[in-house]
Formats: sequence, structure tokens, C-alpha cells
Amino acid sequence: MPSQETQWYKDVRLVQLLDDMRQRNLAFMAKCYFCNQKSEGIKAIGYQLFPVCPNHDPLNGDINAMLESQTSFEE
Repeated sequence: MPSQETQWYKDVRLVQLLDDMRQRNLAFMAKCYFCNQKSEGIKAIGYQLFPVCPNHDPLNGDINAMLESQTSFEE
């Protein structure tokens, strides 16, 4: 019979795995936050996660300009 510590580790690992799978599913199902294209992945921008397409990947451009343009659309 596994010890409680071993069982706890397996439970935590399962939760992490399920969360990782959920994040990947969201990434492939979601539309880009900044436009309507299919997102290629979820990127952390500041402390939030955004689904982004390659055109709006923070590694490829100025994220502050993108965020400012997004808020102007909502007004």
C-alpha cells in the first residue's frame, strides 16, 4: 500500500497534468485576444494569460501598443 506522501505526490502531479492539458486545449480552441484569428498558444502578458496568434505574439511586437489598441476597441 503506498504511503500517504506518495499518494499526495501522485494527486498533485495529476492535477498539474490535467491543468497543462486544459491550457493546451484552450490554446488551440481559442481565438486570438487581439483579433479573430485562431490562436497558436497562450502567452503570459504581465500577470494575465492571453490566447494569441503569431501576429500578436508578445515576442514579435510591442505588447503595450497592442494592449492600448485593444482597450480602444472596447470603448
